[in-house]
Amino acid sequence: MILEFCATNFLSIKDELKLSFVATSLKESFTEPNDLFELTNTDIALVRSAVIYGANASGKSNVLKAFAFYKRFITDSFKDSQVGESIDVENFRLNATTIDEPTALEATFTDGEYIYRYGFEVDSKSVKEEWLYRRVCKKRAKEVEVFYREGDTTTVHPKNLLLLELVGKKMVRSNALLLSTAAQFNETIAVNVLHWLGDTQVLFCSEDEALWQNAIKHLNDETLRERITSFARYADLGIENITKLDNRIVSSHRQYDDEGREVNTISFAFNHNESEGTIKYFSLAYPIIDALDNGKLVVIDELDSKLHPLLVKKIIALFNNAQTNPKGAQLLFTAHDTYLLSAGLFRRDQVWFTQKDSFGATELYSLAEYKVRSTSPFEKDYLLGKYGATPLIGEMESIFNSSRQ
Repeated sequence: MILEFCATNFLSIKDELKLSFVATSLKESFTEPNDLFELTNTDIALVRSAVIYGANASGKSNVLKAFAFYKRFITDSFKDSQVGESIDVENFRLNATTIDEPTALEATFTDGEYIYRYGFEVDSKSVKEEWLYRRVCKKRAKEVEVFYREGDTTTVHPKNLLLLELVGKKMVRSNALLLSTAAQFNETIAVNVLHWLGDTQVLFCSEDEALWQNAIKHLNDETLRERITSFARYADLGIENITKLDNRIVSSHRQYDDEGREVNTISFAFNHNESEGTIKYFSLAYPIIDALDNGKLVVIDELDSKLHPLLVKKIIALFNNAQTNPKGAQLLFTAHDTYLLSAGLFRRDQVWFTQKDSFGATELYSLAEYKVRSTSPFEKDYLLGKYGATPLIGEMESIFNSSRQ
């Protein structure tokens, strides 16, 4: 489970921003179940979902892109790059100073036994800094430094012989991470970190084809196909069955006569005949089921696009409820649909906003930072601009003025 994610100098992010899943002491009230996940043997409680709101171009997606890069660079930096190759990171370019400084990313997460804090600083040429700390999941447990890398100098915990050997033999390239390198040699701590990242799914709904291909490959498993079909059936999409024929996905619908009697079943080519919303819902079915079954983190950009608000509300409720989410799965997503703010779904520390300052830099802050009651009309107040993170819409009418030449 993730506790915090921090990003600095990445795309529209200039100064450090921090997104936290650690629950505050706020007293909240809900119309839907919203259960915290208590970390065993600690005094830490985590929320199970978080949403980011903000105007278009405010940087919502860039927060998720920062996490996507964090995951991708860790998992791929050793195996998918060679000596001297550049690193595809893009920092904040609207400032004369940051354009020459590295990007910094860090996540704090737990596997239930340990809490890890791992991060790095990187530019297009090399890794500038890299660090890994961990502590046992116990109250008042202290962090232990596993390693700290700065330039060509790396300090390693004296008991970690494999890491000491990798560093001593200079087996880590300047454009690769020590953690990624160590995982290739089955170093236990590094493998645990990459296992957590491997269980994390980051989905951008603009990548429709990738989502679709990921969805259809799981239909070969008969049990999973039945669950995905049920997931679609319960959403009232009119679909009775989903099958895979010759690498084509076919949906089945009931056919009725003029008296309303069921007389047949009609099949459709799924991605040609079903609506875009149905296709998206189907594409998200496996990631959602997999996350809830196995206690994984799923990150979704624009979860609410193309889906009915009640469907989105139900998906969020599945994550928030300990009965449907007993293993501590987490959902992080961006949205525009303000109905969710008034649906009794969220604690104030689950709601985040992005907005850009006057210099084009993204700021991230939580609704928990505002002194408002848990019963306040969050949707109404947000649309009124009380929390910021709304667009400043100009006089569009002027471009349609009939008197213009």
